Amino acid sequence: MPSTLFLYLKSFSFTGGIEKFNRCFLKALNEIAVEQQVDVKAISSHDTITNEQYFPASKLKAFGGNRIVFTIYSIWQGLFAKTIILGHINLALLGIIIKTICPKVNLILIVHGIDVWQHQQGLKLKVLEKADTILSVSSFTKNTILKNHPHIAEQKIKLFPNTIDPFFSLPTQFIKPTYLQERYGLTSATKLILTVTRLANTEQYKGYDHVIAVLPQLSKKIESPIQYMVGGKAQAEELKRIQQTIQQHQVNDQVQLIGFIKDEELTDHYLLADVFVLPSKKEGFGIVFIEAMACGLPVIAGNKDGSVDALMNGELGTLIDPDNEFELLNAIIASLNNETHNPLALQQKVVANFGFHQYKQRLKTYLEINN
Repeated sequence: MPSTLFLYLKSFSFTGGIEKFNRCFLKALNEIAVEQQVDVKAISSHDTITNEQYFPASKLKAFGGNRIVFTIYSIWQGLFAKTIILGHINLALLGIIIKTICPKVNLILIVHGIDVWQHQQGLKLKVLEKADTILSVSSFTKNTILKNHPHIAEQKIKLFPNTIDPFFSLPTQFIKPTYLQERYGLTSATKLILTVTRLANTEQYKGYDHVIAVLPQLSKKIESPIQYMVGGKAQAEELKRIQQTIQQHQVNDQVQLIGFIKDEELTDHYLLADVFVLPSKKEGFGIVFIEAMACGLPVIAGNKDGSVDALMNGELGTLIDPDNEFELLNAIIASLNNETHNPLALQQKVVANFGFHQYKQRLKTYLEINN
């Protein structure tokens, strides 16, 4: 039977957007393999174990960061595969070597965001050229690749948006959890703005600074008490900078930096909020957007990156210029004052477009392109 080999960096050893993507991809790949009776294997450079809910350990070889052995083993296994899927452009060398030795292999490359937004050179440019199919998580990423590399055939770049994790807990009732209100000292009258993202000094483009900056004006426009909550792991240097920003705008009593949110409490934190805001400028897609909207939460995002795809060009949420604090302020006010918002209708739209079933069907179609 034709074999498919998925080569990727990490999935179960870290929590981030690409890692979430990889987990869902592994699960979809395994389910397709079972349904179609196709041999599928995966090799990770950084993982040490798998989560059997997503992918069986018997089909995964993980090298825990041993790149040399990972490289040698991947090339050897790749010689026997019909389809090679590269989970990141940083694995370009492997794809090029295997494609050179076995020209008939079906080489698929997955591209996410800032990993391919610059003009590529060397091995990375070569793998873009040699790949038979490029799966892009957003139109923005696809268009950026084509703009920087006009000689690459547009038809081989296929849209393959992110999905909601099949184990993500979708709420059936849209009620604020009282245990979280008590934990964070929120009253029933409090209007809560939520951002969930990693806080790193290399990712200051996320836009939470702008949200902090508009809080004083927002408090004058909204009668209810306003709280801004930022959830996510924080680097010490960035945490210090944010705290200084909070002091600068004199909103210490309005901002809560709550750190990492456990998976089992993530849905409840979305339910706790009144609006999700992440006016970022460098999102490849933004899984947090579809998670928040799947919980019925209104979303505000930037209009200069892959966020546009996650919000379906503004159909599912509000897109603003991420550098325009006036637009941000007005968007938050409009969301907090919107009495016609229908959480269930929003959830249904999100699931219909970004649910795991649709994701798996897209992948099945793309895997059959050259079969």
